[in-house]
Amino acid sequence: MDRCWAGATETHTAAVYFAGDRVFKVKKPVRLDFIDLTSLAARLAACQAEVRLNRRISPDVYLGVADIQLDGATMDHAVVMRRLPADASLTARILGDDLDLPAMVVAIADTLAAFHAGCPVVGAALPHETWTPVIELFREEIDRTLRLVRTSAAHAQLESLLALAERYADGRQALFAQRLNAGLVRDGHGDLQAADIYLQPDGPRILDCLEFDERLRVGDVLHDVAFLAMDLERLGRPELTRLLLERYAKTAAEAHPSTLAHFFISASQ
Repeated sequence: MDRCWAGATETHTAAVYFAGDRVFKVKKPVRLDFIDLTSLAARLAACQAEVRLNRRISPDVYLGVADIQLDGATMDHAVVMRRLPADASLTARILGDDLDLPAMVVAIADTLAAFHAGCPVVGAALPHETWTPVIELFREEIDRTLRLVRTSAAHAQLESLLALAERYADGRQALFAQRLNAGLVRDGHGDLQAADIYLQPDGPRILDCLEFDERLRVGDVLHDVAFLAMDLERLGRPELTRLLLERYAKTAAEAHPSTLAHFFISASQ
């Protein structure tokens, strides 16, 4: 357990409280572009979805949903989790230059391959309408960023990036269709980050599956892995990125051109 018995932090959608060996995540009553949590019913549904989706990959961490009550009345709800040591996160291990990092990345790749193998497939268990092509999500993100930047140089750079991505995507429609037909578009994680992966003696625990936007969670399995690959590059470890992609492809028996991995990594920025 961490040295500090109790603590708290927050995200844009939740307040997170640490107490002993438990974590309690309470959804904030906020309305954002991508989610509306202003009602008690919406917050309960979000808590239930978070537990249900994350139990697919880390069932022993996500313990359930608790009611927060006062004088017998339910005031709110909280996701209840098992607390993991902060120094066990992949980010902490990377910053500490742990010598076992290659073995850890191999274990993570194997865990992701097994996870994806059990995820619902678009065209089988999921309707095609649940899937949004990556280039469409990339366009939305670029458009959103363009509204925030102030200089013409930044605008030109972002528009150039989008043009390059669109050029690649336009020329790879057959490849995207092939991967969809092969069952490689699945309801996966959607937000793989090194800070949310904890290395334990019996294997990694992967947390914080994205529950509030199905469009970001349902996609090509390689795109899912590429999000973590991007994060490893951000942390200054490109050799771990290569190891992650190579090991995942081998374990999952998933073949792809290297340019596709580059495309997905760039679309995850």
